[in-house]
Amino acid sequence: MTKSASYNATQTFVKGALILSMAGLIAKVLSAFFRVPLGNLIGDTGMGYYQAGYPIYTLFTAIAIVGIPSTIAKLVAEKRVLGEYQAAQDIFTHTMKLMLGIGIAVSLIIFLTTPFMIRTFNWLPETKYSLWGLALSPFFVCIMGVFRGYFQGMQNMAPTAISQVLENLGRVAVGLALAFFFFPDLGMAAGGASFGAVAGGMCGALTLGVFYLRKKTSSDHEIKMNKASKNQGIGFEKVAKMVLVIAIPISIGAAVNSIINFIDSALVIKTLTQTGVDLELANAYFGQLGKVATFINFPLTFGMALVIGLVPAIAEATAKKDSNEVQTKIELGMRFAILIAMPASIGLAVLANPIMNFIYAKAPDGGNILAVAALSILFIMLGQAFTGILQGIGKVWQPVIGIGLAAVVKTILNIIFVATSLKVVGAALASIVAYMVFAAYNYMMMKKYTGFKLNSRLVIIKPLLSSAAMGVLAWATYHILARIIDTSSFSRNALITVLSIGVGGLAYVVLIFVTGAITKKDIQEILNKREK
Repeated sequence: MTKSASYNATQTFVKGALILSMAGLIAKVLSAFFRVPLGNLIGDTGMGYYQAGYPIYTLFTAIAIVGIPSTIAKLVAEKRVLGEYQAAQDIFTHTMKLMLGIGIAVSLIIFLTTPFMIRTFNWLPETKYSLWGLALSPFFVCIMGVFRGYFQGMQNMAPTAISQVLENLGRVAVGLALAFFFFPDLGMAAGGASFGAVAGGMCGALTLGVFYLRKKTSSDHEIKMNKASKNQGIGFEKVAKMVLVIAIPISIGAAVNSIINFIDSALVIKTLTQTGVDLELANAYFGQLGKVATFINFPLTFGMALVIGLVPAIAEATAKKDSNEVQTKIELGMRFAILIAMPASIGLAVLANPIMNFIYAKAPDGGNILAVAALSILFIMLGQAFTGILQGIGKVWQPVIGIGLAAVVKTILNIIFVATSLKVVGAALASIVAYMVFAAYNYMMMKKYTGFKLNSRLVIIKPLLSSAAMGVLAWATYHILARIIDTSSFSRNALITVLSIGVGGLAYVVLIFVTGAITKKDIQEILNKREK
């Protein structure tokens, strides 16, 4: 591979990750705009109803954004590199048929097993509305996943990005409208909010369908022009087998956050009530975990973008047997993850209570949970990045083993910690340890199979110093201003919280350049100004 080609490949990856990150950022802003007024409207009790079924939605969202797309992207990218364009098209067509069937089946299962889940996990009966509201979302999620994978396999991230934004816009508009319509019935309001996911899925699927129809003519022409591809089609059975063999582990690997959250759904309320906590209060405590998830999920958007970009990028480099490009992309992925995750973890931890009082003014409880849970962001994002790398080199089952270990640790620690005076803070602590296990295992496997050599000074130490200094400055700014300004007022607390975040953010941007965590060369590559 020439130097120019290597640069173009790296630049394509960076641009793709940035496009998806920006789309994800917009989507998460919309999601926050959804959860914040929802939390203020229905409070901790209503959020408990909503949050019980929410991991099911995030599980299928992970499959739609990463699991199925990464599988199809990997297969399509590999076939296109070999010039097998008909095979690439067949992978899309047959996978769409397969996923339509799976989507219908899963939607029916969720709807029919709702009473069983409520009894098993000791949820309040009103939770049924949230589960019913979500029931149709897997159908649309499966359709979106196939479309997104097809475009990502061609290194075209725009359709995924645009559909993500419109999907979340539809979810927010319909979900909030229904929540306000059904309020003050908290169960029905939570169910209406959950149905927003179905409305969003319809918007996303329609958007991707339009993109596909616009692209189909050029794809057909590409197949026609490439004579070698005429006899390289693939049948449904072969495609289904390939997709399922790869998609099952990739989907599980992408859904670590949803799996850990589902363990909370299954155990937190049940464990609390077994220790003598009233069921209504236990549900409210669980609702606080749901509010905290708003802040944890926001920076994870970038981690998800990393996985989406890394899988086809690493797969291409592996197919070309270019070890240098593999090494470059691994380091780039780790740096990207740490530069975002470290300041997010530290910033949310040191300003947890002010942020909670600012964002959830009508239901501010949960700052102590956020202060602990924020520290898990770094390990989640690193685990996601390593997952993308392992999937890209074909080691798709390794992250599954990592998740299995993390789930066992999370389950055991949840039972132990939640039963103590820590209560839901114990669930947050258990998550940190579980994500550490997940990230550590994936890193060891990634290093084993790629021979990756870590530049700890560049990748870890410099971002850590910048993030730590940022955290100290943000914390000091808030507490100095709090001595001058009365924080009991919402507007005053909001003002000094925003100022503290601003000071911390500005300091971090300056510090990453001062320490060399980001260099001029990095900026030139991202902005496409380096001479070729």
